[in-house]
Amino acid sequence: MNTEFFEIAWTKDLETGIEALDAQHHRYFNLLNQYIAKAAQVAKESSKTEKVQDLAETLNFLRDYAQEHFSTEEEVMKEAEYRDFEQHREEHLHFLKHVEELYQQMKNDGYSLQLAVEVDYYTAEWFVAHIRSSDMKLVKFLDEKSSEDKTLRVFLKNIYESITRHR
Repeated sequence: MNTEFFEIAWTKDLETGIEALDAQHHRYFNLLNQYIAKAAQVAKESSKTEKVQDLAETLNFLRDYAQEHFSTEEEVMKEAEYRDFEQHREEHLHFLKHVEELYQQMKNDGYSLQLAVEVDYYTAEWFVAHIRSSDMKLVKFLDEKSSEDKTLRVFLKNIYESITRHR
């Protein structure tokens, strides 16, 4: 098993072209990199006990932020009557469930390098793959739908105004 930590880098191919989603994706990457930096630091410490709780709470915050982001995406999908909403939502639920399991394992069992690296790889690899596949499929749908009568920007502005009114 690889036991190295790697920060996740934002690349141009991850841009959806939807400002609000891209901003949330950037924020997720920043939070994930904070987790990775803390995990790498804990791995170097001889006494890990006091740092593990902070690492677990960073993971918990990352999970909470992912849930917030997924809620935004799901509101967009509902508003746009996205045909693959249920499948996309199931992907979100699967991710959140697995990250919750990893969080509970870290909280209950304490630190292990194997667990910290698994969290790093899962939360990074899954998120990047999700953007490149499911989110890009959603963007294509939104682009096609908005081309019927409005530009994508106007369409999404209306969606986000609707979301804002309901929150």
